[in-house]
Amino acid sequence: MSAPTLLFGGASIGDSFKTVEALDTLLTQLKDFGITRIDSAARYPLTNPGESERLLGKVGAVAKGFVVDTKINIAGFGPTFPGSLTAEAINKSVQGSYQSLAISGKGTEVVNVLYCHAPDSETPLEQQAAALDALFKKGMFKQLGLSNFPPEMVEKFVEICDTEGYVKPTVYQGNYNLVGRDAEDALLPLLRQHGIAFIAYSPLAGGFLSGKFTAGNTEGTRFEAGTPIGDFMRTHFDKPELHATIRVLNSLLESHGISKPEAALRWACFHSALKAENGDGIILGASRAEQVVANIEAVKKGPLPEEVVEGMEGIWVEVKKGGA
Repeated sequence: MSAPTLLFGGASIGDSFKTVEALDTLLTQLKDFGITRIDSAARYPLTNPGESERLLGKVGAVAKGFVVDTKINIAGFGPTFPGSLTAEAINKSVQGSYQSLAISGKGTEVVNVLYCHAPDSETPLEQQAAALDALFKKGMFKQLGLSNFPPEMVEKFVEICDTEGYVKPTVYQGNYNLVGRDAEDALLPLLRQHGIAFIAYSPLAGGFLSGKFTAGNTEGTRFEAGTPIGDFMRTHFDKPELHATIRVLNSLLESHGISKPEAALRWACFHSALKAENGDGIILGASRAEQVVANIEAVKKGPLPEEVVEGMEGIWVEVKKGGA
């Protein structure tokens, strides 16, 4: 059983990994593990937008053999970002990404996947698709991706591309994890219908599946109260049914000696709806080098015991009942 492609999440580049030296060490480590695809964005990191791409450019990531996916710039928190996908905004963002990444747009120095990071509630989809197609025809990216688009918008976007002969999206990036499986209902069947690969972010639910939030150990984490990100994360995860899943996981995994993060990653790789043959992938994030090692070593252990998988299916049933 082969796992989906593993990517490294560039949201921590420029934040946790702040220097060329630190990033260079990280890239060497990633390459040693066979991970050569980086998921970045013009918006990354949230604490210093644009620095992720700039550091990747300074370290010469593409010249070192890495493939870089990136996303068109947005501002603030969603769910919609009016005006971010006008032709002018798209062109400005892509030009900025090329400058930051220090790539030429020729040969291998091309953005691999260019994503629309989030829906633009104001700009007509027809205009968005036309602007992206113009860039594709100039050779500015290899594949078009959509991220965080609802299924009905994905379907409409594909219809427009079919009708007008525009480049169609072949990759979708979205939230997907043990306690966040809504994509299985309508989105994933639609993507399969159109041959669109799914790249999952937050396989650990933004760190919630570590159990620290439920245990009250939030200092220095994404769930720390009084911070913009912490308050945002608490709004999404501070729910009785979700905290209950952590307690169930503790009981389920204890006799097997498996940690919650390890179990979540192994589930995503070997027991979820993600399939290598569909071109699917999973973004692994890390704020420290040892987390990179731990995550990859977890995946190397392969499928989970059947008893654990069955218990995890029960967890999702309970989460859905709670309306999470």
